[in-house]
Amino acid sequence: MKTNTKTTLLLLITTAAALLAHDTTLSQPNTWIDPRHPSVAWLQEWGYMTGTGLPCKPYRGEEFGRGIIPVGDVNGDAIADFILERSRCDTLFGPSKAERANELLLYFGDKGRLPIPASGQRLGSSELGTLTRFLCAADFDDDSFVDLALRIEKLNDSAYNANGQYSIASLVIFWGNSTHRYTEQDTSHLTCYSDTWLGICRALFIDINNDNHKDLLISTCGGYGFTNGKVVRQPVHLVYFGQQGKRWGKAGQSTAADMLWWTTPAYEQTMDQDCDGRIDLVSIQQQKSIRIQYGGEQGLQDTTAVETIDLSNSGTHYALFQDVTGDNVPDLIVRGGDFEQGRIRIFAGAPGQRLTELYGNGNDSADRANHRFPLRPWAQILSPNALHEGWFDWDNELFDLGDLNEDGTSEIVAFSKPFILFYTTGNTLDSLIDIMLQTSNSPWKATLCRVGDVDGSGKPSIALTFDGRVRFLKAPPKDDIPTYGGRIRSLPHPINFRCALSSGVDTEGGGEQGAGSGEMNLSQQQPFPNSHHSYHR
Repeated sequence: MKTNTKTTLLLLITTAAALLAHDTTLSQPNTWIDPRHPSVAWLQEWGYMTGTGLPCKPYRGEEFGRGIIPVGDVNGDAIADFILERSRCDTLFGPSKAERANELLLYFGDKGRLPIPASGQRLGSSELGTLTRFLCAADFDDDSFVDLALRIEKLNDSAYNANGQYSIASLVIFWGNSTHRYTEQDTSHLTCYSDTWLGICRALFIDINNDNHKDLLISTCGGYGFTNGKVVRQPVHLVYFGQQGKRWGKAGQSTAADMLWWTTPAYEQTMDQDCDGRIDLVSIQQQKSIRIQYGGEQGLQDTTAVETIDLSNSGTHYALFQDVTGDNVPDLIVRGGDFEQGRIRIFAGAPGQRLTELYGNGNDSADRANHRFPLRPWAQILSPNALHEGWFDWDNELFDLGDLNEDGTSEIVAFSKPFILFYTTGNTLDSLIDIMLQTSNSPWKATLCRVGDVDGSGKPSIALTFDGRVRFLKAPPKDDIPTYGGRIRSLPHPINFRCALSSGVDTEGGGEQGAGSGEMNLSQQQPFPNSHHSYHR
């Protein structure tokens, strides 16, 4: 054995022993363990986009790529497509001529390269002075083409909004077709409970009535609308039922909601959290609570099947659901908890196990009485700062960027300035950083996402915007990514078990492909995202 091999092996053994000891705490004096795996890999940038060349006025730039939105395969060529946001920097709008328009540009993936920035298809109104926001995409009329739900606010429109005090908007469906061009001539404007929309925060597509057709669920930013120049109450959620061969507002079809929910929180995710084959709705209020409304045989109309947990009572700063154990059952990943912020804790999901059983109160000790769940939490990761004083602590936010080393489990992704840190997962897991990416001080967190296989290479890309570029990156070859993970952990399921998801549940954000593209391969492409952003004026 060569000397360097011995050194690496000794470092791995020593580090693993320190990281995996059950009594490791943040108060221990040893803070000089390198948090990086000796063979740490780096994300590889393979291309970038820099803007459309819009002639900007001398106040701010185009902000090309201020938002990056994966939309799956829209045009049916088996290559993932995406939307980029930009600011209309050549003109100012609104009564005081101080408003900047927000535009969406749809780009079709291109074999072996990135699309030309100027080739983006502008989505929304033909009128330039608009704030256009993406809500979600799905095939609502079952014609095999992708439909887009957009929120459009006209900055120069004084209707219902003479003093410019409120963000009055429209909910517009742009219907997909064989040309894959979206035009105002083929749209539907959906109506709400009040005269007009005041807030449209989020949208989800979901088969809420179990008829195998996609429905549209809209969140109204707390339940407010606009009627006769006044703010009025309206439902928190409005649901529009999709039907095969029928379009809202066309051929006599109504544009009104089919279902109204008045008192629920704003749900932002769908998943099958307990692996019962039914759709669940999830609301996460960071540092406060998680609420799940579980699906029933008749859909989600029964609001009594609800579980809520408190995140604040354990000092949990951030939470998300992702599958890090490879069974298609969502696992709960939290930053902090038990009032120790230098840890990421993994609460492994199991079939039949609902939220309160999964999480407890967040600072429970081992729960060995429940044989389906050997430990609560199932695993923990120490922050770089807890291992080495020369590193910054994690930022609060965590990210789900899917599986990068092709082992069927999503990696855990955190940020410690200035690095994005990836921890590989599965039945072995430790506190060593396996993949890294160095960023800059320019804001990028709102743009970081998995856009899918946008170049037809068979490998998904990660995208984010910083220092004036929309950057596209890929993981190195899987054999170059460290796989050492400390002790083998008992999985909360049989080795080959995978939950059979409900047809209406999408584990990576939701979606399907366009015509003729067959079933989506989630290892290569990112399906259409359901909206998870709140948009404000």
